[in-house]
Amino acid sequence: MRNLGDKILLVRVLDLAFVAANSDMKIQFKKLLLVVSAFVFTIGAAAADRWETLRAINWVENPTNQTHLGRYGELGPYQFRPATWRMHTAKPFSLAVQRAAADEVAVKHYEWIRHAFEQAGVDPTAFNIALAWNCGVDAVLGGRAPSASYNYAERVSNLVEVFKQNARPAMVQEKEAPAAHNLEFNLDDNNAALRFRIMTDAPRFVLVAG
Repeated sequence: MRNLGDKILLVRVLDLAFVAANSDMKIQFKKLLLVVSAFVFTIGAAAADRWETLRAINWVENPTNQTHLGRYGELGPYQFRPATWRMHTAKPFSLAVQRAAADEVAVKHYEWIRHAFEQAGVDPTAFNIALAWNCGVDAVLGGRAPSASYNYAERVSNLVEVFKQNARPAMVQEKEAPAAHNLEFNLDDNNAALRFRIMTDAPRFVLVAG
């Protein structure tokens, strides 16, 4: 009888250990989901800032969508020069007038500028990105940016703020949309619920030609 009692006690101990381990796994899983959600949100915000800045640069550089070469050989929506274009792609420079190709190089150039600023300990704001876009990273870091480039960067920065303000009402309206448009998942653990909501009509950021 004693052996049977010991076996029953052992089973109970193992059962409690399993429950505790399972509960701990749920907690760790919740923490992981929170970290992943925060990471995804950060990436999304960074991407939105990038496209708003690039859209503003497009509006300042080529508001009428001219397709001929500029005075200094610049071309396309972002007015790339041949040397800048060749920094990021082996495609012919003539493709700079095509939106898809121009957007691809624009993203690469934006990220190149952002990385250079981060390496130098400079905040990669829309103003600073635009300043470097106009006169070059070395001129900005060396304090040699001309006044015309500052005016250019101010115009870009102001447009970015306008784009952000116009985007906020749409995002607020989305938050107030009926719950029927959302999918919600619950993870319950001892009356503690963690909810994740997937928006079926999430705000979209569209790059629009000037």
